[in-house]
Amino acid sequence: MTNGPKKASSASLSRRLLLLGVLPAVLMFSVLVAYFTSVRLGDARDAMAQSSQLLADNLAPVLEYAIVSGNNSALEQVLDNALEHSDAHWVRVTDVVGEEIGFSSAQGQQIDINDPRYKVYESEILQEPLLLDEENRTAWFRTGWDTGTGILRIGSVQVGVRTATLDLKLRNIWWSSLLVGGGMLLFTIILVHIFLGNLLRSMQNLGSRVDNLIGGDYRAETIDQNGVASEIIDLQQKLNELAQRLEQLKKTRDETLAVSESERDKAEHASRVKSEFLSSIRHELNTPLNGVVGMIKHLEQEPLSARQQDYLNTAKQSLQDLLTVISDMLDYAHLESGTKALDAQPFDLRELISNCIASYRHAAEQQELSLESHCLGDWPDKAVVIGDAPRVRQVLSGLLDHSLEMTSNGFIIVRTSWVTVDAQHALITCTVRDSSSSMGNINNLHNPNTHSRFGGAGFNLSMVQRLVELMGGLVHIELDMGQGTSFRFEIPFDLPFTEQAPA
Repeated sequence: MTNGPKKASSASLSRRLLLLGVLPAVLMFSVLVAYFTSVRLGDARDAMAQSSQLLADNLAPVLEYAIVSGNNSALEQVLDNALEHSDAHWVRVTDVVGEEIGFSSAQGQQIDINDPRYKVYESEILQEPLLLDEENRTAWFRTGWDTGTGILRIGSVQVGVRTATLDLKLRNIWWSSLLVGGGMLLFTIILVHIFLGNLLRSMQNLGSRVDNLIGGDYRAETIDQNGVASEIIDLQQKLNELAQRLEQLKKTRDETLAVSESERDKAEHASRVKSEFLSSIRHELNTPLNGVVGMIKHLEQEPLSARQQDYLNTAKQSLQDLLTVISDMLDYAHLESGTKALDAQPFDLRELISNCIASYRHAAEQQELSLESHCLGDWPDKAVVIGDAPRVRQVLSGLLDHSLEMTSNGFIIVRTSWVTVDAQHALITCTVRDSSSSMGNINNLHNPNTHSRFGGAGFNLSMVQRLVELMGGLVHIELDMGQGTSFRFEIPFDLPFTEQAPA
């Protein structure tokens, strides 16, 4: 599943690096080829124009004698020789009035000189008089008339060059530039690909090494330093150090887990031994205690004095307390081992709370404490819920036992609220508030050795918390110095299904 994205990202990285390496080369070569090609094209145009104009300029003084002397054969010979050694397609000579006196074309072709496919270069044919120095003039040149030194125009020479010739040269320049530039660009791409290929292979090796580390392969790998960048070599060395460190951490973790497993096994074994011990103790104690109970019942049928009856009641009450303590010990062992199972039966929650509080009124009156109970919220007429009624009673009894033990004077108030969550669920919040302000209340919540001295279930606060959590609820403690202590527990209950009558 993970190979696809990795390959895609690797290919994308390869393309990006190749693009980053090739793009500057492409841009550089494109600019250079365009620049030098434009320069060569301009030089070719200038060279063609200069050579053609130079041909016309050089022919003009050569043709002077042939025109002045009227030697047409010499004129034609000069024109033919000029065409053989130039790129011109035709040469035309005219006199001073524009009449054609000589014409020559390549291979004797019929040429239309007005054809726009020809580029025409022209030069004037001038006759220059012979100038002599004043000292060298002979006497017979001296006359009484001064004729001046003016230059006479005797005609013109035109050189026609086909534009296709220039276009061919320009095309050759373009092709040669493209071939040279393309070859250099291809060579550059190959070099970039080779260097980037080495870099990408090194990076892919690093990625494979990281994958091995993630997979738990912490073996050190040999570092190849031939043709590899120093930064890549440094990363490989650090990965080897990381692999060594991870290997050490793995060994330490395995050792710690082994010790933890051993300690957990020991703890579970100790818990099982404790539960078995408590169960066996209860069984072993029940037999002699049941015998004592039977003897006490027989003694109650005998005529006894008041003092003997008092001793017998004390023994009977102590025996009942001992049986309760043994039952609590077994329940606590089951809670600790997680084998405590809850029963789920419908019961009237309001009736259970009223009966539980009623059983503590006599103990509260003996300590001169005010015991009050209030039902808050929208209670239904029959507050029937589904749950473990004995365990709910034990939770409330445990909190009342604690309040009676910690409160010497003042009050104990029980407030119970009903909140209907929906048609199948309700949330019950019960707060037991007393006038005590001892910090021991909070510590007792997590102390499994704190038992109440009064009657009832005799549960400690730690077991109260465990039972509430077992029923899916929470226990909260609020301590207000000088004002009292509040224990609040919240327990969600399922409501029994009731069929609704048709409207």
